[in-house]
Amino acid sequence: MRQSLPSPPLLRLLRQAAALRLLLAAGAAALYIVYGPGGVLTPLAALGLERLLFLLLVVSPPVLRRLGRAFLPLALGWLLFFPVAEAGYTTNRPVAALAGYLTAGPTDVANPPIWLVVPVVLAAWHYGRMGLRLSIAVLGAEQALLAALLPADAAFLIAYTIDAVGRLAMLTILGYVVTHLVEAQCAEHQALAEANRQLARRAATVEQLAESRERNRLARELHDMLAHSLTGLCLQLQALATLLERDPREAREQLEGAQETVRAGIGESRRAIQALRATPLEDLGLAEALRQFCRRQAERTGVAHVCEVSELDALDPLLEQALYRVAEAALANVERHASARHVALSLRPEEEGGLRLEVTDDGAGFDPASVSEDRFGLAGMAERATLVGAHLTVESAPGGGTRVVMAVQ
Repeated sequence: MRQSLPSPPLLRLLRQAAALRLLLAAGAAALYIVYGPGGVLTPLAALGLERLLFLLLVVSPPVLRRLGRAFLPLALGWLLFFPVAEAGYTTNRPVAALAGYLTAGPTDVANPPIWLVVPVVLAAWHYGRMGLRLSIAVLGAEQALLAALLPADAAFLIAYTIDAVGRLAMLTILGYVVTHLVEAQCAEHQALAEANRQLARRAATVEQLAESRERNRLARELHDMLAHSLTGLCLQLQALATLLERDPREAREQLEGAQETVRAGIGESRRAIQALRATPLEDLGLAEALRQFCRRQAERTGVAHVCEVSELDALDPLLEQALYRVAEAALANVERHASARHVALSLRPEEEGGLRLEVTDDGAGFDPASVSEDRFGLAGMAERATLVGAHLTVESAPGGGTRVVMAVQ
C-alpha cells in the first residue's frame, strides 16, 4: 500500500463526491414529490439519510482523527456497498432491482451505477494496484451474491452476468489507467526529488569551489599588491641601516623613499580590500563597471586610457565575473609594471559569434617565456578564462608593450 492516511486532494475529492450524492438524492426527491406517482417518500428518505450520514463521516475532522487509518477503507467500503444495495433495499421491488434491470425508480435516478467509479478510482489512487484489486474483488463478490438471489430465469441471469462482467471490466480498465498515471506521477516526483538533491549537492560543491577560487584570488591579490611593496621596503631599510653613519643625507632620502613605499602599500591594500568588498557588476553591469574602472585608474595614474566597451546582451554571471576580473588584473599589471603612456581596453562581440576582450599598452613589456612561477597575475587570468571555456593569449616583448586577449566562443 502506498499510503496510510488520505492526502488532502483525495480527501477533498471524497468530500465533493459525498456532497454531490446528497444533492442528487435531494433533487430526485424534489422531482418525484412534484411529478412522481407518489408512494416513494420512504425509500427516498432512507436514501437521503444514508447520503447525509456519509457526508458527515467524511467532513468531520474529529471522525477522521478518531478513525485514523481505518477512515479511508471504511469510506471506500461504504461507497462500494451502498450504490449496489440501496436501489433494491429502498424500494418495494424484487431483488433483481438491485442490479438496476427493472424499470427505473426514484432511487435509481439518484443512485446511478456511475457512483461505483468513485471508490474504485480513489482506491487505485491511494493504495495503488492492491487497492484496485481489492475494490474489484469486493464488487465481484457483491455481483455474485446478487446473482445467487435473482430469480431462476436463464435469460435474465445471462443478461445480468453480461452486464455485471462488462461493468467490472470497465471499472478495472479505469482503475488500471488511474494506477498507471499515479505510478508515473510518483516516479516523476521521485526523479524530481533526486534531481533536487543532486542540484543541492552540486550547488554546495560549486559554492566550495567558488570559496576556494576566491581564496586563491585573494592570495594573488595580496602577492601582487603587497609583496613588491614590502620587498622594496625591506631593501630600502637595509640601505638605510648602512647609510645612517656614513651618509646621513642619503639615509634621509632612503627614509623618505621607504615612507613613500609604505604609503603606496597602504593605498594598494585599501584598493584590494575595496575590490573584494565591492560588487560593481551587480550595481553597474559589466560595461559600466569596466568604464568606471578605467576612469578611476586613469585619474589615479595619469596614464591615458581608451575604453571601448560595446553594449552586450545579458551574459552568464560567471562569464561576466571572469571578463571583469581578467580586465582588472591586466590593468593592474599595467599600472604596477608597464610604465606605459597609453592603455586601451576593448570588449566587443565577434562577427562569427562569441566575445573578445583586449587590453593593450605601450609600456616596457616582458618576455612571457621568462615569467617566474611566483608571478600569480598571469596564472590567475589564465585560470579564470579556462573556468568559463575561454582562451587567453598574452603577447609581449621587452620594450614592445603588452597585449592580453581573452576570446570567448
